[in-house]
Amino acid sequence: MSTEKQSISNKKLSIIILAAGEGKRMHLKTPKILQKISGKPIILFVVELAKNIKTDETIIVVGKNAEEIKTVIGNRVKYAVQSVPRGTGDASKKGIEISTNNNVLILCGDVPLLQKDTILKLLQYHDKTKADLIFLTCDVKNPFGYGRIIRDKNNKVLGIVEQVDATIEQQKITEINAGIYYGKKTPMLSALNNITKQNRQGEYYLTDVVGEMLKKREKVVALKIHNEKEIMGINSKSDLIKARKIAKDNKPRRTFTSQQHKKIKQTQDV
Repeated sequence: MSTEKQSISNKKLSIIILAAGEGKRMHLKTPKILQKISGKPIILFVVELAKNIKTDETIIVVGKNAEEIKTVIGNRVKYAVQSVPRGTGDASKKGIEISTNNNVLILCGDVPLLQKDTILKLLQYHDKTKADLIFLTCDVKNPFGYGRIIRDKNNKVLGIVEQVDATIEQQKITEINAGIYYGKKTPMLSALNNITKQNRQGEYYLTDVVGEMLKKREKVVALKIHNEKEIMGINSKSDLIKARKIAKDNKPRRTFTSQQHKKIKQTQDV
């Protein structure tokens, strides 16, 4: 058995996929996570990623789009319902509350290009650092709209500040939160129960879990990756177009032997 397979299969974890967002900025009738890339709904990329990690349990947090998502995904996963949109913190709590494992991985339903190798590195780094919580970050060219990673002079993570709540100086930070978290269920749920919606959007932010856990002196670390295409969220029509192009460019091209070319030509000539 390869090291990679062994590392993944030994993890008893629940994967929570956040998919309750309405995607109003897309201005489309079909929910954004059901828009297609390479002929496949966005959410299906994330569900298949969870399957490839060999998770013990996959839970999708749905909202008003519940029935449409269930029609596409079916009974291969469990569902948690966020009936009222109260933010990513509340959505995560809904999913974690029905999870049955001690380890929880949170993924975003609108981030279709994330790779299994990256998640594997996240899990391995978590084990290496013995952290209570680890999350993914990335330096990006245009950080607008993303939560910024706040660090001290020793490069230690102090928290995450959302775009709308960030100061002018904080908005200059290019290291952003990718929205991917992995940690122990009990401390994560405890932190989610303590966060408030005292912010400009009046929502419960999942990002506040970082600061809350640090207050309790629990170990929180960040793993920075360097491929911003991989963690791109689909928040607009231009994002969707860009993701479709990336997926097309990344698609393996078939190569044919001279014999196969001959067969293809014979078929075309018929």
